[in-house]
Amino acid sequence: SFKMAMPLWLKEKLFQKSMLEHALRDEEPSFDPAKLLFTEHHLSHAASAFYPSPFEEAVVLTLDGVGEWTTTSVGMGKGHSLVMSRELHFPHSLGLLYSAFTYYTGFKVNSGEYKVMGLAPYGEPNGARRFADLILREIIDLKEDGSFRLNQKYFNYCTGLTMTNGAFDDLF
Repeated sequence: SFKMAMPLWLKEKLFQKSMLEHALRDEEPSFDPAKLLFTEHHLSHAASAFYPSPFEEAVVLTLDGVGEWTTTSVGMGKGHSLVMSRELHFPHSLGLLYSAFTYYTGFKVNSGEYKVMGLAPYGEPNGARRFADLILREIIDLKEDGSFRLNQKYFNYCTGLTMTNGAFDDLF
């Protein structure tokens, strides 16, 4: 996976800031590159939820696949301030777990998740509880404080080119 990812990093990611500066200068020659700021992935999610909300004060929770190393974060918004206080890191991710099920059911990761969500109402009424219990027993170690760890013996996304492995197949 490293070999496949490196051409993209070398082509675009490492030079993203300079590419953006050039493109913005093409549009506006007086553009000041000091105005181009990058924020952390989950802070951006949290800000896009909190700042336009009607709340003066709120706890803000973000969960997704992974952004930088963070997969889950919580913070506190008060007025014009937003401070992130706790994070969970890769590979422990509810977003990647959802993507693993997307992959397992035959849909494309990072584009087919909405299909899995759309199929949920067509499941068996008691099936969800059965699978939730199995997931909590085998895959997710849910801590009392709400944090969690994923049992990596079922996944291949850290070291391989697929989301799941034979152990995941056997479990489900």
